[in-house]
Amino acid sequence: MQASSPVIKAVTIWLTALMLTIAAAVVVIWLVNAKVYGPAKQVDKYLQAIQDGDGALALGILNAQVPDANAALLDSEALRASTQGLEVLELEEVPASVGGRANVVLSYRLDGAEAQSTFELEQTGTRWMFFDEWSFRAQDLPTVRVTAPNQNEAELNGTRVLLPEGTNTFAAFYPSRVAASYTSGYFEAPEQSSLLSGPGDAVDLTLRSQATAELVETVDARVREFLDNCAGEQNRLAPPGCPFYHLTDNRVEPPITWEILEYPTVEISPADGHWVLAPLEGRAKVSATQTDLFSGAQSPLVEEKEFSFGARLSITDAGVSLTAVIE
Repeated sequence: MQASSPVIKAVTIWLTALMLTIAAAVVVIWLVNAKVYGPAKQVDKYLQAIQDGDGALALGILNAQVPDANAALLDSEALRASTQGLEVLELEEVPASVGGRANVVLSYRLDGAEAQSTFELEQTGTRWMFFDEWSFRAQDLPTVRVTAPNQNEAELNGTRVLLPEGTNTFAAFYPSRVAASYTSGYFEAPEQSSLLSGPGDAVDLTLRSQATAELVETVDARVREFLDNCAGEQNRLAPPGCPFYHLTDNRVEPPITWEILEYPTVEISPADGHWVLAPLEGRAKVSATQTDLFSGAQSPLVEEKEFSFGARLSITDAGVSLTAVIE
């Protein structure tokens, strides 16, 4: 018995070491399974893909149904911009009521607001016998509809997009921030934005375009040029094609001069798919010498005349043109 005691002791030590090794291996497998292959890790991989602007990878991970919509937001710079500043606050795994399923609740801060997105995953198999495989359950991507009356394009997350007939619908990932705006030399629309936090979300962004200061200044210059040309017509009480005139029973002797005292204020607004000018109102002064036909007496003619007229505005890549409409 004494001789076998060292053998028993060695076997005991070996068995204890083996049990500890197995226990350590089980713990390691459990940790790796939870941290590397668990549902939260899949969400983390998806978030990294959309932050990198890798739409193809993100779409493959998310296993989402892509709606019939424009894909401008699903890749590259527009996708990266949609998650710029995303701050993950917490990833929480919540077991679902159905076996083999789990929900991952993402708490985050984006665009200065805190929100949550929930991802539904299901176990689809095992890898190397020990590690669970999790996949996202198929769901529809969110969509955003951008409408811009009087415009056929816009800027969406920094990317130029087309708006046929003033509107278009875009598919997007979530969570994301979608911002639409429009800026050109002649028109601009302040930014409109919204957060997309879950599958199937649908938001509408409407851009209200307005004339830029550059366009107003350009049209104002055209209006002043037109009126100055009218005032430059010599010796006419009613310059042809002009909005101001003077009627009198007296005989008016030249020189007859006109002076614009007050130029119209230019106001441009959208209407029925076009850009229109508000009625143009101003004040002019005519100066001359008049003779009374009955007495023959002469006197200065100085009259201020208020006038009003309309104008058709044409804006093309070639520039801005103005056509006065005199009734």
